[in-house]
Amino acid sequence: MLPALREASSRVAARVVGSRFAKPIARVVLAATGLLLLAFIGKTAVAGAMGAGAPLAVSMAPATTAAPPSASTAPEPAASAQAPAPTGPPPARAAQTQATADDPVILNTANVDDLRRLPGIGEKRANAILALRTRLGGRFHAVEDLLKVKGIGRATLKRLRPLVRLDPPPASAPAPPADAGVEAPR
Repeated sequence: MLPALREASSRVAARVVGSRFAKPIARVVLAATGLLLLAFIGKTAVAGAMGAGAPLAVSMAPATTAAPPSASTAPEPAASAQAPAPTGPPPARAAQTQATADDPVILNTANVDDLRRLPGIGEKRANAILALRTRLGGRFHAVEDLLKVKGIGRATLKRLRPLVRLDPPPASAPAPPADAGVEAPR
């Protein structure tokens, strides 16, 4: 039986190798093998980056309020048994807030981070705005000057106009006290 199986497999192999589809099939098999190898490498790299190959568990269940712990409840597990917290710097945009009409971006004093608060303005365009401000002598004379920045057109300017100001509002002089310079009636 074994010699017959060997002979049959030899004939099948000879037919497949001699077929006109042998090269395309070999390429597909080679590409699939390469993709599987890359997927395995990527999976092990991600698992290693998470620490000790522990899978990250994410619960999609809605949060519920728990009853206050009582003396009869079991103690909570140690903190070391929990999944490690991610380390590293927080995302760059976490501390920034979007510009609003009440908290606008002041164009003549803004830096890159201030300009990035505007919708559609990334680091590259913010740097282009600062370069234009420098070319204009250190200050914008009108909000329409932003049209000279590559990538900012009329539609973008219309969206940005309520969110930007050229200069900060003037500091209002303190109001005089109510009784200053006025005599009280007798």
